[in-house]
Amino acid sequence: MLTGKEDVQRILTYAESIAKEARKALTIEFGQKHKGIPFSAAAKTLQDSLLAWFNRRDKNVKVTPGSVSTRPGGVRAVFNGEAKHVRFEIHADAIFTTSSGSADSPCYLKELNVSISKGP
Repeated sequence: MLTGKEDVQRILTYAESIAKEARKALTIEFGQKHKGIPFSAAAKTLQDSLLAWFNRRDKNVKVTPGSVSTRPGGVRAVFNGEAKHVRFEIHADAIFTTSSGSADSPCYLKELNVSISKGP
């Protein structure tokens, strides 16, 4: 039988492993389905894709959207996650290549990192 602290660590380790899976799956998805989308749509697309992926992957992990921030060529989305009463945050940091500085210019995913941190 695991202690409370060990159980929390086990769940956070599991969340970290599926975050790595999410990174790989979303990188492929962006390369196939979202290639050349306007940069102005990239944040919403990233948020929707990550929520849908976690929902398909494990229904016991509840993920809700949090804040989203953009900068030229980059998007950071934060989500709240919970599994078995353990709360954590999911951070998705994406870097896009754009053809110009315009918000409507086509963008292509260059790099995506998805990580977990212990929640409040």
